[in-house]
Amino acid sequence: MASFKFPTIHKFPPFYSFQPTQSTWQHQVAHWSRIILLYFRHYRLYRLELSESLNSELFYNKTIKRRLNLETLQAIISEMVKEGTAEWDPPNKKISAIIYWRKPEEWATLIYNWVFDNGMTNSILTLYEIAHGEITEGLGIYAYQSVLLKALDVLVKRGQAQVFQGTSADDMGVKFLV
Repeated sequence: MASFKFPTIHKFPPFYSFQPTQSTWQHQVAHWSRIILLYFRHYRLYRLELSESLNSELFYNKTIKRRLNLETLQAIISEMVKEGTAEWDPPNKKISAIIYWRKPEEWATLIYNWVFDNGMTNSILTLYEIAHGEITEGLGIYAYQSVLLKALDVLVKRGQAQVFQGTSADDMGVKFLV
């Protein structure tokens, strides 16, 4: 896979420091949110471990020797949570987050359209088949169960799917309705 191409602002030293002016902070958050979402989409990532990620190329630019600190990253992710593009996991701790480079509603639409286009409505698939199966490889939701469960919940609420509990999460069945 080709490496991620960072925008030029990623080389701007003040970008790595909390900006106390509200309007500047809002611009900084918008830029960081966009970069995080693009980076996670590029590498098909879903989970952000905040402390561990501070040394990654995403939050540490070795060329300019600047690193985002944990408190600023937590504040950025908190703003992303408000926007619906991230979710704290676990909810009461700001140590890790799920990054929604596609929101669960978007995944739900994508999955349902895929099921419909492939003539699989009124058939039952296991969660494992959807998340890990060869038939769904092109969907891009490959292997991240938490996001998939949220997308299926959206489909259930829309009346487009019915979920059947299994002995484990992977054994759970999903019937897609017309």
